Amino acid sequence: MSSEPFLEVSGLTAGYGAGEVVHGIGFSVAAGEVCAVLGPNGAGKTTLLRALSGLVRVRGSVRLAGTEIAGRAPEKIARLGVAHVPEGRGTFTPLTVEENLRLGAYSRRARGSTEADLHRVYDYFPVLREKRHETAGQLSGGQQQMLALGRALMSRPRLLLLDEPSLGLAPLVTQELFRIVQAINQEERTTVIVVEQNAHLALRAAHQAHVLESGQIVLSGTAADIAANEQVAQSYLGYRV
Repeated sequence: MSSEPFLEVSGLTAGYGAGEVVHGIGFSVAAGEVCAVLGPNGAGKTTLLRALSGLVRVRGSVRLAGTEIAGRAPEKIARLGVAHVPEGRGTFTPLTVEENLRLGAYSRRARGSTEADLHRVYDYFPVLREKRHETAGQLSGGQQQMLALGRALMSRPRLLLLDEPSLGLAPLVTQELFRIVQAINQEERTTVIVVEQNAHLALRAAHQAHVLESGQIVLSGTAADIAANEQVAQSYLGYRV
């Protein structure tokens, strides 16, 4: 894994209208790392991901592999290799599974074989292959989350942003989803930033972690160090260290 920062964020402020939600934060992520972002509801975690993908107004700097992307339009950031899987999945429910996946290839930087990419996604998510002709609206919540992640993979991302992937899912489905995220990270060297309420799973999958409160990073470190921190353990993991 390279020690050079792949994503560098500095002095990042983001919000909606006149209101600021994220206040001048900074962190970096090396290529091929998984970075977990933890924090209570309303801490600014979702806004942070939206700022990185260009969905909210920002001030400050966001550099992706040396290229400044802060303030660029979302479609231009997507073409640079950033894929954002939002909270709530965002699948196109009237379309079939395969139609949803093919839409994911629309903005990618390299135009290779869509068929090869479909097979790659189906290998990660065999249930999507079985249901490829069904509409997304017929899928279970877990299958819809897999479809949202699979659609993001169709763009061949360099940076994958995941917002609450386990929301509303059964524990076994959540564990399987995180197993696949780890496989994607390890096999494809995709850099991942995951916002997640299930701190146990997020920290097990991550290399580093940041805790947000009131729009600011209040704690940073390796995932192991954050998991061993008494404040984090009591607030997010439900035990004392």
